[in-house]
Amino acid sequence: MQLMMSKENMREIIAHGTYLRSFCPHCNDVLIVDDLLKLIIIDESGEQGELILSPYLNVFRSESTIQIPDRSIAKDIRCPCCSASLIVKDRDCEHCHSSVVKILVEAVSHRIDFYICSRKGCKWHGLSQLDAQDICLEDSDEW
Repeated sequence: MQLMMSKENMREIIAHGTYLRSFCPHCNDVLIVDDLLKLIIIDESGEQGELILSPYLNVFRSESTIQIPDRSIAKDIRCPCCSASLIVKDRDCEHCHSSVVKILVEAVSHRIDFYICSRKGCKWHGLSQLDAQDICLEDSDEW
């Protein structure tokens, strides 16, 4: 991580490819298993499977144990530890306006809210407005 200096403030930059230690915002359990971010996904028909994501910033590899059609929106994405929904009710993807999932990632020695789009193929991700005052994501359209 490096610091970005400006006249108004100093913001830490989370660089492309940074490993993001990820946690459930409900039970605080680690979401990384075998160096992969693992969540439960539920499709529109109610079928449940495992969603496997890269835990590295801006590395958009994903797999699922169920068939998810391109550009479809998950009905729900849940924590594999406590089964709580990770879908945020009052925030949408700033790129395609789909629902978003909130997880916690550890940055700057504290955990921050991190949002990812629930639509397959959309690469939007972002931080809460409060965290964005101190941290920015390298190569992100949000900055």
